Amino acid sequence: MSYLTETFIPYAKILTPLLLEGLGITVYISAFAFVLSVVLGAILAVVQYFHVKVLSQLARIYVSYFRGTPLLIQLFLFYYGLPMVFEIMQRCPKTFALVLCLALNSAAYISESIRGAIESIDKGQYESSLAFGLSHYQMMTKIILPQAAVAAIPPIVNSCLDIIKMSSLGMTIGIQDIMGEAQLTAATYYKTFETYILAAAFYWVLALVLGRVQKKVEQKVGSAYRK
Repeated sequence: MSYLTETFIPYAKILTPLLLEGLGITVYISAFAFVLSVVLGAILAVVQYFHVKVLSQLARIYVSYFRGTPLLIQLFLFYYGLPMVFEIMQRCPKTFALVLCLALNSAAYISESIRGAIESIDKGQYESSLAFGLSHYQMMTKIILPQAAVAAIPPIVNSCLDIIKMSSLGMTIGIQDIMGEAQLTAATYYKTFETYILAAAFYWVLALVLGRVQKKVEQKVGSAYRK
């Protein structure tokens, strides 16, 4: 009990405001990376599903690479490697590098989730849509993708959660997000256990909030097909 009142709680009062600052950066990075990954993932999924010449092959190589290599290596290659080859990359902001790498990595997984959801739709609906004179674009946007969204939401939300957790790798390039603030404070006060327990709590709360959002979105999207 004395540990809580004399050590943990006083230290928590020092650390919590710092982690709250890092929380804002974590949410900012994760939100932008998630939006970009969904857009890119949807494009990759459609390109692969319709077997667009050349592009579908490039998409498969893209997905294979980003799913088959660690995000940390991808981040180091982009932030430390490319500036050695392209001078313009030397002015690349840390935050932009992390957002782009998170988006590119997550898009590979999201594309597979969306493609699987599209393939789960009854083939008869494709034929019926074309028979009624709809274009491929109209068919996808008005018929197929809205239904596929119901099946794709859970894995896509899981990808969002992965982005939030993987954003902690930003500390390796000096970004002061939750993990960056935690690492710096732990090194300053020599309280590793207390620091990372509190940092883990912040990530856990984000996961709980995201879980609630997922349920709300699933209920709203799914209700259209239960009427």
